[in-house]
Amino acid sequence: MIIRQLISRMKEPARFDARPVDQGTIMSILDAARLAPSANNSQIWRFFIIRDDAGLRRAATLAVKPVFSGAHTIIAACADPWIVSKRGAEQPFFMIDVPIALAHISLMAQEAGVSVSTAFDFDEAEIIALVGAPRGYRAVALIALGYAEDDRLRSDEIRSDVARVI
Repeated sequence: MIIRQLISRMKEPARFDARPVDQGTIMSILDAARLAPSANNSQIWRFFIIRDDAGLRRAATLAVKPVFSGAHTIIAACADPWIVSKRGAEQPFFMIDVPIALAHISLMAQEAGVSVSTAFDFDEAEIIALVGAPRGYRAVALIALGYAEDDRLRSDEIRSDVARVI
């Protein structure tokens, strides 16, 4: 599948169906994130996979997005912001590099037929504690993976015309 087709087919699922995403597919999706570019090739991201019932319930509550409650896999995308600290404290590289890796995750998931929902609004300290990330790590996003129950675009996802965004 070519990149344009992958991008144009991407959409936020309203709900996930009951099928879990197998471990091999999850690892393939995360391997694509590993290949993302990063500042000084620092690869500051760390991905914590949540698959246990208690962890999924807690992460879904923290994500405050209804679709997360049906996910069988939630990934906490975290970063060690101190890896790239020599070049200007004014540049939060982890807030640039991790979203680039998230784009790779979304594209690889789409190619695998897996739907993705991403949340950026959550209690960061609670997520860090939930996944047991090392001290100093930052939680950047939560990614729910699953198979969409319905593949139609929601009305709030209708894309703007290119002329509107230029």
